[in-house]
Amino acid sequence: MKIIVIGAGAWGTALAVSAAPRHAVTLWARDATQAMALHKDRENRRYLPGVSLPQGLSVVSAASQPLDTRVVMHDLAVIATPVAGLRPMLEALAPVRNVPVAWLCKGFEPAARDGLGRMPHEVQREVAPALAAGALSGPSFAQEVARGQPTALVAASGEPSVREVLVNAFHGPTLRVYANDDLTGVDVG
Repeated sequence: MKIIVIGAGAWGTALAVSAAPRHAVTLWARDATQAMALHKDRENRRYLPGVSLPQGLSVVSAASQPLDTRVVMHDLAVIATPVAGLRPMLEALAPVRNVPVAWLCKGFEPAARDGLGRMPHEVQREVAPALAAGALSGPSFAQEVARGQPTALVAASGEPSVREVLVNAFHGPTLRVYANDDLTGVDVG
């Protein structure tokens, strides 16, 4: 499976590190300088110091190729930005078809012009309703996942195929991923 993780913070890096031994994983960094440092150092010193990036993990930057063009070369896209960055990422991916998309963020986006802050599933419904999408969340921490400590996540989507690809991508001996169709509940929880 080919996975692209969009966002090279702690969570994005941790999931990329976790999946890289079993899949072809690309970690996409917005900042070209950060991408070069990750590639050169094979460590995310800013967000996950002490965690080595597997040799098979590719690191690219936003400057290398438009995001939607890069995403279509993968079987799964995972958005690992804060909730404030979800809307622009989903807008960029809205034209993408046949690639499931999941977000890792929680909470409410900053209030829009109408004064309402929306939850991730509401943002997706508003800006990219045709995307096969869902959330990957859980009672876990990036450090635990990156270090291979036992933890669990929930893959939530109204679409069984999205849940299935998320479980197949990340479920392993130390990271358990459980499927659920309650996307709203997972976003709230």
